[in-house]
Amino acid sequence: MSEHDDDVKDDSGLLAVFLGLAVLVGMSGLPATIAWIRFATG
Repeated sequence: MSEHDDDVKDDSGLLAVFLGLAVLVGMSGLPATIAWIRFATG
């Protein structure tokens, strides 16, 4: 994961929150996490 877009730095906080929520949802239920990832990635 050495390649990162410089544009992401502006949304680093948002990404951290999104990842945190994703982890919480993952602990609650993996199917929900998979659905979120598929929805987020289009």
